[in-house]
Amino acid sequence: MRGDSTEGDRRARRYAGQEFVGVAASFAPGADYLEKIKKATAGKTVQIVFNNAGFIVTGFFDSQPLGKHLVNMECNATAAVCITHHFASIMVKEKLKGCVVFTSSASAYIPNPFAIMYGATKAFMSQFAASIAVELQCKGIDVCVVHPSPVASHFYNKVEHKIDSMESFKKVAVDPAELPREMFASIGRCVLRDMGATAIGMRVGFNLLPYGALAHIIALVAPFLPDYKANDKKRGMGG
Repeated sequence: MRGDSTEGDRRARRYAGQEFVGVAASFAPGADYLEKIKKATAGKTVQIVFNNAGFIVTGFFDSQPLGKHLVNMECNATAAVCITHHFASIMVKEKLKGCVVFTSSASAYIPNPFAIMYGATKAFMSQFAASIAVELQCKGIDVCVVHPSPVASHFYNKVEHKIDSMESFKKVAVDPAELPREMFASIGRCVLRDMGATAIGMRVGFNLLPYGALAHIIALVAPFLPDYKANDKKRGMGG
């Protein structure tokens, strides 16, 4: 408690004059998170928007409940669209300069068996950001989407199905404190930013093959992988 209090006091001194407003919200289908955000920020000037929420659902697509996939899609993609639309509309209307930043993943540019919704939503985020950047840049609103290398965070804590590739990435995960400076340095300089050796290596390596060929090769090879075999044994059993 003493450490938390000290950190809180330090933050208050450092950001004196700034107001921190917490909004408790669930990024789930049908939830009223956008209305809560609108209410909490009404009358306040918001010019910097970070869309960073996301989680992963692992396992075969058909073996997981549809509701879980839809929540994953809402949190990883739909909520970011709603939030961006709200604040970008205000910035354009009031002629405010600012930025909108999205956290995507290196998973955005490769097929993602065993984590289909994660890869699909990250691909959507990258495409959405690249497209909306064209519309907003001329209005003085910078858009940047980052593809970080694996980060040592709580992201992996509640993964239901173990995936060998994910376990390997955890071993080379970087400290979360390394990301903010790189993210801020990218705003206004580039729209898509691959961060870290893993993300850059994957981008370069997988760009050597057409996406269609890559998907076909992975589809042929996947059934022989330990991850596929282990999870396939329970397929059709709801687990």
